[in-house]
Amino acid sequence: MANWKKVIVSGSQAHLAGITSSVLTNDNLVIAGVGGALENSGITYDGTTLNIPGSVVATGANSSLTGSFAGTFSGSVVIDLENLTQGVGIVPFTYDGNLAQTVAISGAASLSNNILTKWDSGAGKFVDSSLTDNGTTITGTTSIQLTGANSNLSGSFSGSFAGNGSRLNSIPNAALDNSTISFAPGTNGSGITDPVSLGETLTVNGTVNEIDIIVGANALTIGLPSDVTIGNNLTVLNNLTVNGTASFQNTENLFVKDRFVLFASGSSTTGDGGIVVQQGTQNIGELFGYDAGEVRWGVTSSFDSLTTAFTPDAFMAAVVVGSGTDPNAAPARYDAKGNIFVGTDENIWIYS
Repeated sequence: MANWKKVIVSGSQAHLAGITSSVLTNDNLVIAGVGGALENSGITYDGTTLNIPGSVVATGANSSLTGSFAGTFSGSVVIDLENLTQGVGIVPFTYDGNLAQTVAISGAASLSNNILTKWDSGAGKFVDSSLTDNGTTITGTTSIQLTGANSNLSGSFSGSFAGNGSRLNSIPNAALDNSTISFAPGTNGSGITDPVSLGETLTVNGTVNEIDIIVGANALTIGLPSDVTIGNNLTVLNNLTVNGTASFQNTENLFVKDRFVLFASGSSTTGDGGIVVQQGTQNIGELFGYDAGEVRWGVTSSFDSLTTAFTPDAFMAAVVVGSGTDPNAAPARYDAKGNIFVGTDENIWIYS
């Protein structure tokens, strides 16, 4: 019967139906000896009583015994409670574990409601600043100043403003009375370089077979003609969708930057498919393909690329990296001969 069978390798955990050893004694707890060999510990357990010859000794700084036991005990119990001291911004205090202490922020008792707090290094405490914040509005007693090349305020505000206004939005029309419109040169160095002031004439020219300019009532429409011819290179930074037939003149090498390529996109049913590398005879070659009937990837030789299905000579083994330790939790499609399951406990299983 085909099922998952565990592969025993160095470092893996084995689950065996049974194991015997001629060197082990009944009821003796087993320990690892020299070289990892199993041997008797001298401690016996018959299911009710644990018999330890001699005494139990716990050594090391972190050694401990828990639970209840009978017999004598030697040793000492030490509880060492370290002192707790204040850091920066905490009212000075000491704590030795004997008396309760209250920890407080330095200066907190003198802080005011809705006043932004700042640190006074000279006084060694937090103090009120000159800014208030009621949850909606930040107000300064005099003015708010921003310094630095990248400083900015976003949102709306009232009052006077000092600066060049280069990043302000929604400026009233009156502020644009003396504005001009400038066009930067194109990538080839051509184009309009002089500013176009208000009141001057601006001419927009199209390019034959590339850009159409349509002038309507109070509207200027710029678009593509029905048939577009690009005389130079065309670079598409985002997706390119071709609903018709795409023809490529570079027949020797095909460079595809997409991370995923969709085959059989015109099919509405399941079926075989793959990649064929021609070998000497036109349309005949080595196939790496997906067998829809077996729900597996496989390979075959001397494949005719004009056919629509194939029978693999061999299948590709899949490695399932499990989220747990049970190989039966893997998707059922991987219950196929030769597939491997690796659990979180690093045990390895093979389906056969």
